[in-house]
Amino acid sequence: MSQHVKRVDSCIENLAHNCGIETSSDLFSIELAALLDEMKEDYEHWDHRTPERFIFDMLVRRSFTAVVDYWETILMIIAANIEKEKHYEVRMDMLSLVEHFLLQEELHSTIVFYSDIILKMILLPTLQWQVGKPNVNIRKASIVCVIKLMDKKLIAKDKLYSSFNPMMNSLKNCLDDDWQNDIRYFSVVLLKTLISYLSDTLDREDYINIYQELLKRLDDAQDGIRIETCKVFEVFFDHLPNPWSSSLYEYTVKNIFIHLDDQNEAIQKAIMAVLRKAVRVQLPDFIAVAREMENKSAHPALVKSLLDFATGAVNGDE
Repeated sequence: MSQHVKRVDSCIENLAHNCGIETSSDLFSIELAALLDEMKEDYEHWDHRTPERFIFDMLVRRSFTAVVDYWETILMIIAANIEKEKHYEVRMDMLSLVEHFLLQEELHSTIVFYSDIILKMILLPTLQWQVGKPNVNIRKASIVCVIKLMDKKLIAKDKLYSSFNPMMNSLKNCLDDDWQNDIRYFSVVLLKTLISYLSDTLDREDYINIYQELLKRLDDAQDGIRIETCKVFEVFFDHLPNPWSSSLYEYTVKNIFIHLDDQNEAIQKAIMAVLRKAVRVQLPDFIAVAREMENKSAHPALVKSLLDFATGAVNGDE
């Protein structure tokens, strides 16, 4: 259909010029302004067969930066149509539209201003688990949008941190999903991005909230998720307060050491990278744990190399 799309676009561009309008996007924005008033009457009742939702999507996408003039109304319509009672297709299309906005650099300044609303009214509700609902892809789409909010620095850290606990509560269900490997993987990636983005804001209790979920994923049935979890643990130890907690640190590091005995060399390598990062925090505790684990490990040479690394850190060699 690509050749037909180009012909239609050319036709609309000519129509705009003949109407004395500078560009086709201006023509779409005029139509959007007219139809939004009508849509206000029934957008809450849209379902997957409602033609107005397709018109809304097309006009918003084609109006480009003109959507800024109607931003609050557009967000209101999107928020109403991602509610859990809505049909799966409607919710997915609305999240796709949000992702489209996040990719438009011309809209970024506006998104920054409204980021708190986007997060709390659209992304957090779609991140939640629902019994009996086919919403795995919805949760993945929500996770992707949250990651893009951070990657493109479209939300202030204090605004994001104010939603950290409810986000973690929803994320725990995603991380523990026994049936969908990809939702667990996406959730691990989100957790890594969260730690990096909020590193200056997270406190001791926040890291307590995080480490338990990471230890679970080190036991994941999928090696790819385990390796990605190791990458998160590297970021975790890069930013963990020093000192953190003697008992929790010891417990965490011991549980990580156990995975050095994994038969998969890629897992061993990833665990070694994590433990080298752990040396930065509570170094005497690390050395004590490593000495204890040296006699228990199936790979004492690996533990010995970590002890040498840690001892070098004590002496100032690292």
